[in-house]
Amino acid sequence: MSGITNAANSALQAFSTSQQVTANNIANMNTDGFKSSRTVFQEVSPSGVIASAAKTEDAVDISREATALISNTQGFKANLKTLQASDEMIRDLFSIKA
Repeated sequence: MSGITNAANSALQAFSTSQQVTANNIANMNTDGFKSSRTVFQEVSPSGVIASAAKTEDAVDISREATALISNTQGFKANLKTLQASDEMIRDLFSIKA
C-alpha cells in the first residue's frame, strides 16, 4: 500500500510544481521580454513522478495556461481519490482483522 501512497504523494507534489509554473507565467504575461516556462514531468523509480520547470522561447499564451490550470486541477483530484481509496482499503483490512 505504501507504493500507492508514495506515487500519489509524489504526483501531488508534481502538480503543485506545475501549478506554480503556470501561476508564474500568468503573473508575468505582461512583462516585457518574459518567456514562458513549461512543466516537465519525469517518472522516478520505483514509483512516482517529479516535475521541473523548463524555460521556452515562447510568449505566454493564456489559453495554454488555462488548459494547464484545468489539467492540474484534475490531476490533484485524481490523486486525492487514489489516497482516499488507499485509506479505505487499509481501514477495511483492519476492520476485517479485528
